[in-house]
Amino acid sequence: MKQFTKEQFLKAREFMLKKARKVDRALYLFEFENGSKEDVLLELKAYQNQDGGFGNGLEPDFRCSASSALASTIAMQYLSRVNANEEDDILNKVIAYFIQTFQTELPGWEKVPPEVEAAPRAPWWNYQKSGEDWGNPNAEILGYLFEYKSFIPESMLSEMTDYAISHLRALKEYEFHELLCYLRLTERAPEVISREMTVHIDEFVNKCIIRNPEEWMGYGLQPAGVIQSPSSRYYPLFSESVELNLDFIIGQQTDDGSFAPAWSWGQYEDTWLIAREEWKGSLTLEKLKLLREFNRIEGL
Repeated sequence: MKQFTKEQFLKAREFMLKKARKVDRALYLFEFENGSKEDVLLELKAYQNQDGGFGNGLEPDFRCSASSALASTIAMQYLSRVNANEEDDILNKVIAYFIQTFQTELPGWEKVPPEVEAAPRAPWWNYQKSGEDWGNPNAEILGYLFEYKSFIPESMLSEMTDYAISHLRALKEYEFHELLCYLRLTERAPEVISREMTVHIDEFVNKCIIRNPEEWMGYGLQPAGVIQSPSSRYYPLFSESVELNLDFIIGQQTDDGSFAPAWSWGQYEDTWLIAREEWKGSLTLEKLKLLREFNRIEGL
């Protein structure tokens, strides 16, 4: 079992402090060095538009300035992590954005707006109508609506919950980003709703996790992408794969101290180089949190 050495951690720390985006640097300091929630919210606000939604490259793979459900979902990840509450204006505004842009016929939101076509982006972020993978990001958004349910009309919660369950039951193709959205929903939904989803999510997990270490160099859902702490429901089933995966992850740190994305755009190459650097900060923080959860960082 490998340990992320003190030297490795210090290199990662230096990367986060000197090269990560300001919002990821602030979140790193919040997570590891008693940084303030207020600093995270201040940096996150730079990505918020007047309509309350988020855009402006918060999700580095599309540079569209217009608000989108997807970028606003990423913002909710930050807000949830720092325990934002009703006293925080940034949270009030994004919740209002979700309520105002809710499309009853979906029910939910399209991932990205048509304006995305005018901005540099990864090819998978071309505009398209909401499709078979409804759960990405709608299931995750529903999770945040439960987390902050005092803001949300009961009819909206009920409608989305019914659809989330029926969509999950009807799935015939399993896409791992959608799985991650459902997992974030079950972490936040009332227990009775989470229990109803769990049997279907168990199958989803089994279909999506890549167990073969030889395939981990590519893009896909590695065991630690689902099982992010020893207390995870799935750790007993995948413990051996998870521990091997953590060994693999420790070995993936690059010379500059970061962890780099396993994908590329294949277009807009100049902008991709910028996005890649931004991803490195986000991914490095993600890996540090993961390794800490499993007591794999020497001295922490």
